[in-house]
Amino acid sequence: MKTLSTSYDDGLHREGKIYSVGINDGRGYTKVTYLGTKQMYGKPMMVFKTKDNEQLIVNQSYLTHTITEKGENSNG
Repeated sequence: MKTLSTSYDDGLHREGKIYSVGINDGRGYTKVTYLGTKQMYGKPMMVFKTKDNEQLIVNQSYLTHTITEKGENSNG
């Protein structure tokens, strides 16, 4: 029997990797670094860092897509 993950994002994103993120209001953010998740108001939020070292916090229910950026990260 397969063990189910207790992670909020099922491990789809890796900390330190660079992504392009789309939000359901039509906004897009390119080349943001995924930092992990944190709890805000009782809900898990995805935390990213922009190129300008600003924090981008996304409610997972508003996330439309994430695309892994190729060649932008030395971690993999």
